Amino acid sequence: LLSSLLSVFFFSLQAKLKYLQCITIFCLFLAANTNEDEVIPSVQTLAVQSGCKHSPAEILRMERIILDKLQWDLYTATPMDFLNIFHAMMMSSWPHLPPRLPQRNPSLHVALLTKQLQHCMACHQLVQFKGSTLALVIITLELERQTPGWFPVITDLLKKAQVGS
Repeated sequence: LLSSLLSVFFFSLQAKLKYLQCITIFCLFLAANTNEDEVIPSVQTLAVQSGCKHSPAEILRMERIILDKLQWDLYTATPMDFLNIFHAMMMSSWPHLPPRLPQRNPSLHVALLTKQLQHCMACHQLVQFKGSTLALVIITLELERQTPGWFPVITDLLKKAQVGS
């Protein structure tokens, strides 16, 4: 990733050498962000630890330039984001629901749903569906399977998510 980003900028965009360090720090920051399991240092920490002469503001400006040139949108919601948002909406609207769930704990329940969503995301036949749809379907199926009186919960969630039945 780092080498491909650098080559794009040096060969196709003719980036000035004075920005090489700034581009390198941003590429390191971007690579760290793509690995969700790692603790990601702040841009300021990376700049200080690397001895970069550019300010965090300059590095973030370079981020905008690079992402615009590559036409990348790093802030697109993932199916996991939708699952967490929908689950939180459901739990806040239906606080009496956790005792009905087999795990009796919202954190354990969302962990179970997360495993199911990961399994679905690995299935190539399901790639055609939106992440929000997959998240809603998984929540619906799990509630239908485990919870009596699940229909009003899902109907309320669909209304809040502005999704038709």
